[in-house]
Parts: sequence; C-alpha cells; structure tokens
Amino acid sequence: MGDSPLVTLYFIRHGETEVNRHNCVQGKRIDPPLNDRGKRQAECVGNRFQTDSVDWIVTSAARRTIETGSAISAHHPDIPVDRFSELNELEFGDLEGRHVTAGYNDLVVKWDEQHQTDLSAPGSGGESPAACAKRTMPCIQHIVQTATDQGLKHVCIVAHSRLIQIVLATMLDGTLQTMKAYKQKKAAINTINVRLADGPWGIAATAGKINSTAHMPDSVVSRVSSAKAMVSQSKRDALTCFELDSNGVLALRYLNTPPQ
Repeated sequence: MGDSPLVTLYFIRHGETEVNRHNCVQGKRIDPPLNDRGKRQAECVGNRFQTDSVDWIVTSAARRTIETGSAISAHHPDIPVDRFSELNELEFGDLEGRHVTAGYNDLVVKWDEQHQTDLSAPGSGGESPAACAKRTMPCIQHIVQTATDQGLKHVCIVAHSRLIQIVLATMLDGTLQTMKAYKQKKAAINTINVRLADGPWGIAATAGKINSTAHMPDSVVSRVSSAKAMVSQSKRDALTCFELDSNGVLALRYLNTPPQ
C-alpha cells in the first residue's frame, strides 16, 4: 500500500451555536443550528475553499456540521455531499446541555491530563474517548478507502471538536494521550495528508496546519472557551443549561440547584 495515492483530508470544526456561546456542552444528542456568528464563520470556511479543489464533502448528521458544510458546497455545487452518523460528536451523557463548569471541565482534566481515555462521560449513553474512536475510525478508514478508489484527492470532513481531537491523535500519534494537543477553535481547519498503509486502521497520516483560523477575521473568531469559563465563572454559570421544551425546541434554562 506504500504506493497508494495521497489524499488530503480537511477536518473542519463546525461554526458557533448558541449552546457554544453560553459555554454549555453539546455532544451527540444536542443538535442546535449555527447562530449568527457561526453562520459568518461558516461563510469564511466556504470562502477559504472557493478557489481550491474539493472533490467530496462529508459531514456528521448534526445540523451544525451540515450547515457549515453547506457553505463549502455553495462554491462546489456539483460535488458529492455525504453524512455519516459515525462522525457525530462524543456523547457527553448527563453533561449534555449543562454549563462547562458543572462537571465537563473536570472530566476533560481526567481525559487530557490524567489520560483516563477509557473513562465514560457520566450518565446513560455517556461515551469515553476510546469508545468514540472505536465507532469513528472505521468511518474515517472508509472515507480514505473510497477517496482512494474513486480518485478523490481533496476531502472536506466537517465534524466536532472532541471527535476531531480523537481522530487526529489516533491517526497522527497512534494514542489518545495527545488529544489535548489538537484542541479545536470554532470553524477551525486541520490539513492532514493520508494514504492507505499497513498498520492500525490502514492509514498513514502526516499533519499540515492544525487548528487554523487564518481564514477568519479576528472579529468573527469566537470569544468563548471552556478554559476562560473556569477563570471568570459566576455563581449562575453552573445553573445554566439547554433542554428540550414541550415542543421539542432546544431552550435556555436556569436550574434551581447545580446538577450533581
């Protein structure tokens, strides 16, 4: 497989949502649209690829990635677009919709600093980075195999922050212990050159630019982050959450007591 053609994968994080803006956790089950800033970010992503070769656009099944991917396909209306649920974000269990100071940041420390990558997010359905890698990497392998077989040299993959960290650490380093090095800003672009090869997952990968936001003006780059939330948190932060209302619409709520 050493002579297989090179394929360039562009891993792109989706643009900002209102859940992001309020520094709340959105994983596999929380599915908000892009907010106004996120739409501008997606437009910048689309403009980044306006004059570049793009042969295939792939997104997760989440609305925020589909909308971000649509900004790319607007400039390449004739190329195929596919959605894979295997690329959905890691399932954060009981932390979904909750503020990052209500347990999420503590979990990230265990994953990124203590390397407890088999530790699942709390509650029903919560995934670990290792479990997320197990469901995601066969899909990445399928994408690379399909691109190779069909001569598709430039593939945009629009996905999610933690999932991209998991995939890049797995492909580039062969371990989840380096996930922290691949932390993603909203609408960031990562350039990875891959080819089919022997070994784990059947992919050899080399990194180009990682977590690049050079395609966005500073006025469009998101201002919120989970790290900043820990430094300047208020008492109300831990009470902030997003939940589905009686009509199935995602709504901002404030809890009476912090989640346990």
